[in-house]
Amino acid sequence: MIRFYKIFLLGVFLCCTAIAFGAGGKVVAAISTMKGAVLVKPFGSRKYVPAYKGQMLKSGEWMKTADGVFVAIVFLDGSNIKIQQKTEVKISSYRMTAKELKTNLEMSKGQAWSNVANQGAAGEFTITTPTAVASVKGTEFDLQFDEDSGESVLTVMSGEVSFSNELGELLAGAMESATASEDSGPSKVRINNEDLPSWQKNTDPQYAFKLKTDRMGKTQVGREVKVNIQMINAKNKRFDDGFSGSATVESQSSELLISTDGTSWASSVDVPISNGRGVVQVKSSRQGIPEIIVNGEDAESQSLGFEYYQSKTQKQASSNKLNTFARSKGQSRLADLIKDKALMKSQVTMGAGSVDGVLQKLETGELELDGDPEIIDNGDGTVTIKLKAKPR
Repeated sequence: MIRFYKIFLLGVFLCCTAIAFGAGGKVVAAISTMKGAVLVKPFGSRKYVPAYKGQMLKSGEWMKTADGVFVAIVFLDGSNIKIQQKTEVKISSYRMTAKELKTNLEMSKGQAWSNVANQGAAGEFTITTPTAVASVKGTEFDLQFDEDSGESVLTVMSGEVSFSNELGELLAGAMESATASEDSGPSKVRINNEDLPSWQKNTDPQYAFKLKTDRMGKTQVGREVKVNIQMINAKNKRFDDGFSGSATVESQSSELLISTDGTSWASSVDVPISNGRGVVQVKSSRQGIPEIIVNGEDAESQSLGFEYYQSKTQKQASSNKLNTFARSKGQSRLADLIKDKALMKSQVTMGAGSVDGVLQKLETGELELDGDPEIIDNGDGTVTIKLKAKPR
């Protein structure tokens, strides 16, 4: 019985297929509210992807916001952070005790408001900019870094914040503001209520999305699923039929494609919303649980997952195509190995395309093998077969 069989297609067009035959970082916070399309760079990745309300955040991940985009996050120790528009920040945090964290936000640009939970003996909370470090034990403050001037500006609403750089250090208390830059050490002044930042009070979205599919449960690979999108008021959760505009729907998997009309398919589409309603279609070329994320201006993003499976007919068709290809290309060992064995599953593991499509291109010669098949005995009565292929 063959358990896994993988095809890696290399070249200008990357594509990877896996056919199965057979019998970082730790979470430290979550997104509490968001307004607009917030982006997160997952731990271990080089690419930013859309975020969604309720998403768990891991230590080592980056977040960034564009113009008009805001996000609020809550840490495991109860600390609340609001991130201003046009801000980029890295989250680094780990547990010191069951209820205490050592957290550092590395802010490369922008502004963040913080309401930090009282830190115990082991807890610690800091925000670092390229020109200053703000360290607190439990307080409310705002920190801004201006890329153009290179100046870091601290505003303390309550409590105390240690503010330092290589040229000095000071302790800023409630109703005090301090500045520091690469060329000057920290200095502080007293401020009035009118000097306090207020942007953090206006970061809640006006809209949210309600997503509903026309299929319940699992869906066969290749079949289309219709997703109905409704705009609702983010505060009272009521349907808003007065909304007209658009929403952006983005696939989180290269094998899951999206369409507004069922004819043109892509990984990201803008869906027209009229009278508070819109419709989008999705389909997957592989077995698995891919997701889409729906976002829009002044709205909190939402995610939706789909469970796709391969039917017996699809598995048999893939098995037959593989056997035909192996024998026609002189791969007798591979053909003998899969003979009389059942296909468990198949999937595309890199790039785009379907399993059957890849096998078809290998058989017709549009693609060719890059090296001999790799056969792995899994020791449980199943084997893994990996094929590497490339454009001819």
